[in-house]
Amino acid sequence: MAAMNGQQTTAAYRQAARGAWVGILGNIFLGGAKLVGGILGTSSALMADAGHSLGDSASSVVVLWGLRRAGKPADEKHPFGHGKAEFMAARTVAVMLILIAVVLGYQAIAKILHPPPESFPKTFTLWFVLASILIKEGMYQYKYRLGRRLKSESLLADAWHHRSDAFSSVCALAGISAALVLGHEWRILDPIAALAIVVIIFGVGVKAFFRTGSALMDEAADAETLAAIRRVAAGVAGVKDTEKLMTRRSGLETHMELHVEVDPAMSVRDAHAVAQQVEQTIRREVPGATHVTVHIEPYYPDDH
Repeated sequence: MAAMNGQQTTAAYRQAARGAWVGILGNIFLGGAKLVGGILGTSSALMADAGHSLGDSASSVVVLWGLRRAGKPADEKHPFGHGKAEFMAARTVAVMLILIAVVLGYQAIAKILHPPPESFPKTFTLWFVLASILIKEGMYQYKYRLGRRLKSESLLADAWHHRSDAFSSVCALAGISAALVLGHEWRILDPIAALAIVVIIFGVGVKAFFRTGSALMDEAADAETLAAIRRVAAGVAGVKDTEKLMTRRSGLETHMELHVEVDPAMSVRDAHAVAQQVEQTIRREVPGATHVTVHIEPYYPDDH
């Protein structure tokens, strides 16, 4: 039974890695296209947006590394596996977002204070921005749903990176459009839009940083998983009730310690068999359950 669950976990890591590759290739294409468009169209907002997309590709590389590392089997130095590498990748993505925001923010403020005369955006840059909004929102939807299904913090962080890129493209669209409609003297709206993009990137980065911090500190599994563990354990023959349940997330895996109550008159051999059955059933039926420790306790109705 444990082997079956191990195969399922390996398959989940492979699915997550494919999601990371979608981000890498998509962002390289988008970032390169927007960078060329921003340079030729003299648009600060579009170049800032390009930097965000290229930063996304780098973050997806980090996510891919984290998922591959997390998917490695347990060894002598890491008896509980390498799942925390996935959380480390997610936190690295958060830090990258914050650093990108600082660099782009400095550039945007410099252009607001001293706008170069040639920085007025050209009309064709709008097509780059519109395409970016549609593609990035599609990438967000794909990775967010995959991350929720697999319970992958790094994929969720990367998904929000895509969503922040889509939001930033909306800001770029607004800034470029306003500058084009109002005239050359309003070219300052373009770097102002770039600064709005920076605020979005920074906020997403800070949120992801604190979210992954909780996961790194042995955050418990979600309520749905906890309920599933108790339900599955209670359905095993010989289990009278469940008591203590302690879980911690490790990448796409869940490690747990569960106390189950059995008839006090049951022999040690039979109680041990019940514990084994509970462990095997949880591994088989609860997605991501890879390390399951079951303690046996006597069941007394008066305690309940």
